[in-house]
Amino acid sequence: MRQETNARKRLAAFAIVFAAALSLAAGQTVTQARGPEVLGFTKSFTVEVRNPSPLALENHVLILDVDDIRASVAPDFNTYMYAFFDNSAGEYALVVSQADDYDKDRYHDEIVLVRSLPPSSTTRLLCYYTPERSYQLMPTQKAFARGPWETGGAEAGWESNLAAYKFVRGRIGVYGKAEAGLVLKGFPAAETKDRDWGLDILGPGESAGLGGLSLWDGASRIPLFGPGAPQAKLTLVSPGPIRALVKAEYPAVKVGAVEAALTVFFSAFADNAYSRQDVLVAVNPGGAPLILGPGVQKLAGETWSLDKAVGTLAVWGKGAEKAGEIGLAAVFDPARFTGLDESGSDRALKLDGGADGKLTYWVSGAWERGVTAPEPADAKSWARRVQDLAARLFAPVRVEFKAK
Repeated sequence: MRQETNARKRLAAFAIVFAAALSLAAGQTVTQARGPEVLGFTKSFTVEVRNPSPLALENHVLILDVDDIRASVAPDFNTYMYAFFDNSAGEYALVVSQADDYDKDRYHDEIVLVRSLPPSSTTRLLCYYTPERSYQLMPTQKAFARGPWETGGAEAGWESNLAAYKFVRGRIGVYGKAEAGLVLKGFPAAETKDRDWGLDILGPGESAGLGGLSLWDGASRIPLFGPGAPQAKLTLVSPGPIRALVKAEYPAVKVGAVEAALTVFFSAFADNAYSRQDVLVAVNPGGAPLILGPGVQKLAGETWSLDKAVGTLAVWGKGAEKAGEIGLAAVFDPARFTGLDESGSDRALKLDGGADGKLTYWVSGAWERGVTAPEPADAKSWARRVQDLAARLFAPVRVEFKAK
């Protein structure tokens, strides 16, 4: 009993020291003389991030594969006790990160960081870890995800501190925020009462909204949204604090001679206004890559543009009642573009699903009175904003893990 009590005391003492030191998230540092080892870390490696482009990549999202870390530099890397540090100024400043477990098997699959990268630069971060301990850091929350507003509902929501999105029967909605912060925790009451936080800038409808998916069987479009569409199973993968992550699993849909089952991961990242959609397509029996893609709702009084070379679709026009003018956009790999379907109440991008059945695209919205409004709030400024977003998303950033 005394041995167990002493062990608990040592663990508690360690937790206090570690928690105090990791208040670095609030701007403190660990001195060069002592280093992160004082926090109980025993091993380390270097993460080298190269931005060869001439662009300053503010709040750039970095997604690190845990298996890659273990295979290349740290076989015993422990995602339950690790921390990244910047030592460029001679002191160890904490770099906040988040480890995510996609399949809830208690083994983390990815680690997410949001980091500003200067143009033509190499950024070196130090990762310290301890193989056999665990500790959870709780930094300031800038991303959040949740399930239905009310019991039995068919929606899910995900947000960053700058923008919020929702999934309702396959349709993607977007909220404009009057100021930076998280709002989805207070729904549904906050959605219908006090509008100081902002509002739903698209409102209800039967279109794809901002990113609802469709498949194509030749020229025939198969929407995966709306009352008659197959109902997706929604799972909350991560509620933040850096990446909010929701998974939607669609039942198999007949497309010509095959059946296709789609799984989509919806992500929002701290200090970023876009939503990233990662689509996985399983086809039975296998065959040629499918054509699929997101739709972007047509707006009253709209100005819109499609840039096939850059990979952008931008729309500016009138949003939901009382919203005024809004911007909607999709960013996609131009090499995947095969056409545009304008037959419905939205413009749907037709993209090549790829031989590996993987497709990534991004959607983003802006509200003329919101925190993400372009300056000035008009169609030309919004189109430039979307072009800039595409350039930053497609910047050829490279990450390498090295022994320290």
